[in-house]
Amino acid sequence: MDDAHRVLKNIWGFPSFRLSQAEVIKRLIVDDENALVLYPTGGGKSLTYQVPALCLPGLTLVISPLIALMKDQVDALVDRGVKAANLDSTLSAGRSAWVKEEVVSGRLKLLYVAPERLNNEGFVTMMSHVKISLLAIDESHCISQWGASFRPEYLKIARFAEEMDVERVLCLTATATPNVAEDICKSFFIDTEKGVFRTPVYRPNLALQVQVASTLDQKLDTLIPFLKSRTGPAIVYVTLQRHAQEVADRLRPHGMKPMVYHAGLGGDERTRVQQQFMESDKGIVCATIAFGMGIDKANIRQVVHLFMPKTLENYSQEVGRAGRDGLPSTCLMFLSAPDIPVLEGFCRGDTCSKRSIHLWLQEVALKAPDRDGTLSFNHYQQSREYDIRPNVLGLCYAQLELDYNYIRAVTPLYSQYDISSCTADGWQKVIGDNSEAAKTIKMYWSPRSLAYQIDVVVAAQKSGQDRGDLARKISDWELSGWANVKASQVRARYKILNPLPKEKEEIVNVAEMMYNRMLDKEEEAIVKLRRVINFATNDECIAQGLASYFGDDAAIPSALCGSCSFCQTGEGITFESGTATRPDPIKIKAILNACPERDDPRLLARMAFGITSPRLTAGKWSTSHPLFGSMVEVDFNVLVEAFDKECAKAEYAKADPTVTPANNKRPVSQSASYGSCSRGGSNGGRGGATKRARRG
Repeated sequence: MDDAHRVLKNIWGFPSFRLSQAEVIKRLIVDDENALVLYPTGGGKSLTYQVPALCLPGLTLVISPLIALMKDQVDALVDRGVKAANLDSTLSAGRSAWVKEEVVSGRLKLLYVAPERLNNEGFVTMMSHVKISLLAIDESHCISQWGASFRPEYLKIARFAEEMDVERVLCLTATATPNVAEDICKSFFIDTEKGVFRTPVYRPNLALQVQVASTLDQKLDTLIPFLKSRTGPAIVYVTLQRHAQEVADRLRPHGMKPMVYHAGLGGDERTRVQQQFMESDKGIVCATIAFGMGIDKANIRQVVHLFMPKTLENYSQEVGRAGRDGLPSTCLMFLSAPDIPVLEGFCRGDTCSKRSIHLWLQEVALKAPDRDGTLSFNHYQQSREYDIRPNVLGLCYAQLELDYNYIRAVTPLYSQYDISSCTADGWQKVIGDNSEAAKTIKMYWSPRSLAYQIDVVVAAQKSGQDRGDLARKISDWELSGWANVKASQVRARYKILNPLPKEKEEIVNVAEMMYNRMLDKEEEAIVKLRRVINFATNDECIAQGLASYFGDDAAIPSALCGSCSFCQTGEGITFESGTATRPDPIKIKAILNACPERDDPRLLARMAFGITSPRLTAGKWSTSHPLFGSMVEVDFNVLVEAFDKECAKAEYAKADPTVTPANNKRPVSQSASYGSCSRGGSNGGRGGATKRARRG
């Protein structure tokens, strides 16, 4: 541990560790054991792997989900003289080559990558020749399917650690319930008694307040004087992007100058807003949850949830951004009955129809392998074709890989290349290249403005040449400085591990299991949403309720914080969250007239409720359509049930295959079950609202 203390002082200038940092580091570098760190955001998690990285002989590989955060951490380390780098898709070929050389030579101490990098064969091969002394997994709660932020690529990290014979693993997260923590420990063989280091969730300087409002106007009547009373910066969280702008516009006439932040803004604008907020003394930002990752501002005095968060994990992370300097700060959450359907729509938005899963699985299972024996797919096209959201499609492939052991993801490929002149001399060398691959490329490319464009997958199919040879030739031209190359149309590739199902009964069976699991995830999300309402309205201290949710029952003396809504009033908030269960037939008819599709009741329900999907966007029935979201006040499953009756009358027919050609495919076995709204059917939630508990 002497080395660790010396590194801490010499590199970071700190005289001592805080919290349980020293114990974590001892667990890693002295005991040579794995560990899980549960610290709040800004609690010093990064030092628990950065310090060991400089004490251990080999490489510390850091898995992090956000490129921007990786770059920030690397820049900060390099400024301190630490040999650190990130390897991601934004790097130039030259920079990427330099990073790899530094890794292989052993000069680099910390390398940051995204979890998707573990699918890259070249990267995995490189790592097999490197001593990985420590594997640090940031945001490790993403590995748990119990968690609110599950990411399928995180599931593959444990397999990577085992195959690479990683010496020790450190998992880090700010939000993990006991179930999630147990899941992480099980995946990485972490001793739950000795290897888990937790900081109490309870922050005595935070006053957790809850109020009920029926309309946005009522919320603003409370919000405006609340913000005017602030003594430091404030964050106002909203659910939808349009709400961020709308709320900011409503605040401006009251002498406030709020900033706006959401994922729909350009990267430069988001960077500008974040920087302006970080430098402000009393700045206000109206934002979706896209704002916050990487925000480490000590003096945020107010965090407002103008719309209720979807999970307690989200709530804990977001209120945790207030008062990191230890001074009193207030976190205000509004409960509003009209907001509940919108939030529930987010919970149900990922579930596609069973027919979509069946058609997708049919394509995957029956596709002939490429010449190299792999299967390749354009996920973007499949997402639109089968109306499956990209994150859900990724999970479906992960299930085939990890649950069924049919396939394994390998290095993705690009199918489309734009090739243009770099220098006149270089271009002459491209034109004069008479290799077989070069001749094939020039035979199948076509002029596009100032460049030539080629789809190497199509060219390979037509010419009989190997696609990899064509791609390598184009890469050679670029690396030689003969041409500028821009690759696009990424295709995911999968090695076949075991024979995929070919018989119709087997395909139907696997599709059914995958669809039922999707429904289970949907219901889990609804349960989490209900838990937020119960948490906010229970007859107990709100801070105590939050600490208990994260397994810290004894965090608050006498179980009363003294500053939350309950402690101040002595009673829980009264709140009714009922929604309409009878859809307006006139509005149903309007949706049917606007969207002629009758093969998927869930598609029509999404349009009515206001949940985007790839197929709705392609058909122009999404956010720009005046009827999109026109029935948001109605229970989603009731909408599915109503539209299912209409689709049944049309025998689940597709309107016009030329509009969205993907869904003119037929499953290997079509049965009447595709028109059912039962749990085993394709389109409903769990049998509609009549088969589940009504909202209170």
